[in-house]
Amino acid sequence: MSSAIQTSGPNPINPAVEAHPGWVVSGQDNTPGRKAYSINLEAKPGQGDKVEQFLRDILAGVEQEPGTGPWFGTRYSETTFGIFEAFPDAAARNAHNVGPGGQNFLRSAELDEMLAYPAHVYRLDVLFGKFNVLFGKPIS
Repeated sequence: MSSAIQTSGPNPINPAVEAHPGWVVSGQDNTPGRKAYSINLEAKPGQGDKVEQFLRDILAGVEQEPGTGPWFGTRYSETTFGIFEAFPDAAARNAHNVGPGGQNFLRSAELDEMLAYPAHVYRLDVLFGKFNVLFGKPIS
């Protein structure tokens, strides 16, 4: 019997994940430098509006977190959503996990109701970036 967990996003069946109610996480968390999360969410049919509202709820919390940003909620299709959020370091990413934005992922009953699979949270190292322009406008 396989211990693989079905998730959304790249590598959708991944045995090397930390499982939590409603979401799983993969990737390293012990290296120096800039950090990010890329999160894939796949809504059940007819639940896309609930997932979109869930992303709005996360954004409302993230706006209170000084170490989180940039932050993007994305929609790929009627049922496929994503989040990309960046942090200056692992400490800021870990602060987000227990902050008002990250705490939305503790709403496990709601996640189970609206998601086809557990959300997949990928821990990323940010290697490079263009940090002085956002949506075609210079950032001062």
